[in-house]
Amino acid sequence: MPENMRENFRFPVESTVFVELISPEFGSNEAATIVKCKTLDVSREGLRVTVEQPLPVGAILQLGVELPAMADTLFLVGEVRWSHPLPGTEAEPSWSAGLAMLNADESDIDNWVALLATMEN
Repeated sequence: MPENMRENFRFPVESTVFVELISPEFGSNEAATIVKCKTLDVSREGLRVTVEQPLPVGAILQLGVELPAMADTLFLVGEVRWSHPLPGTEAEPSWSAGLAMLNADESDIDNWVALLATMEN
């Protein structure tokens, strides 16, 4: 989508994102499956990341976002909207994915929106 058609401005912010791909069953001793990503850009409504494996499109995932402007990790919920291989990474595949932030109970979505609003001003 062309940048001028977007509803929110995208900021080229590099941060670390931890994505929980598989949650353990309640009461289980098994560990979650978590992948580490890097953001390419962020907006009020989402973020674009690079990751070493494809993310399942349509999946609702728990996210831990460590932004440079925040002392604490933001815990968010995002939906994978798209996931594509990055060109030129065939030897060591790398992927880019777009995640839309969801308004979920017990997430830090209000802090996320407030932080991005201050970046826009």
